[in-house]
Amino acid sequence: MVFRRSSTGPGRTRVNVAVFAFIVLTAITTAVAPPAEAAPEATPARYTGGVYVAMGDSRASGGFFSPTPEYFLGCKRSALNYPSIVAVMTLPRRFIDTSCAGAQAPDLYRTGQRTNRGVKPPQLTLVPRDAQVITVSIGGNDMRWGAILAQCNTAPLTDRRCRHNPRLEQEVRWRIARMENRVTPALRAIRARAPRAQIIVVGIGGFMGSHGCWPMVPVSDADVRWMNRVFDRAGDALRRATGKVGATFVDANRRSAGHDPCNLVAPWYESSLSNGSLAYPYHINQQGAVAIASMVNGAIRR
Repeated sequence: MVFRRSSTGPGRTRVNVAVFAFIVLTAITTAVAPPAEAAPEATPARYTGGVYVAMGDSRASGGFFSPTPEYFLGCKRSALNYPSIVAVMTLPRRFIDTSCAGAQAPDLYRTGQRTNRGVKPPQLTLVPRDAQVITVSIGGNDMRWGAILAQCNTAPLTDRRCRHNPRLEQEVRWRIARMENRVTPALRAIRARAPRAQIIVVGIGGFMGSHGCWPMVPVSDADVRWMNRVFDRAGDALRRATGKVGATFVDANRRSAGHDPCNLVAPWYESSLSNGSLAYPYHINQQGAVAIASMVNGAIRR
């Protein structure tokens, strides 16, 4: 901006009044002008057979034995985990499975995951920007629900009364809050990487029903019901994180009712008797993988 000088006498100048007024008006207008609106978030596209990516921990990788290289390369990835079944149901032009047993939320986007076969890069590095569907199973290792359940295990006909333990209730609260605080930025990073993808988050739980059954589920009936509600609360936290990125939540805990390990005919989850060599305790079995895949397939918008 150039100021004009108008002579009014020897050695005296004045600022052009019109120019000065223009400067002041411009400054005021700039100060009160509303900020530019942020560009709206891209709307996830309908599924048309594009790239499908599976991410997450052992709930996605499977954790039950299959004689394939993917099982032995550090991630316990089963040949017929639920993502593989989803791929059969949806027939994507490309299927990428990055899931790895033991993964925590930071391993999805920020840190490398240490396994017995070396360090795996963040799973997000394998996600293409044009992915159409991304399934995510995460949060259990961030919450470490096993540390809660271990305090409730008991002998037959006895009761640890976890549901009445104020200290344990406080622990449940901070574990769920910790999980939500770790999962939320992971989902945001996934959304930023694939803005048009349908992100489907699969909840945790499902293996606690309405009663115990020693030794498969060595917990009192009342504490089993309490533990089931703990997973409902954890699922609600994951649902909140899911909503922040415009994703879809699949409530595996509530939708698995009646298919816990105490169901000897059609259980979707392994019992505590699994030693981890052929299947992880309290993890999805082959029937469960089919059931979860059906839930996910039904959540995909076409």
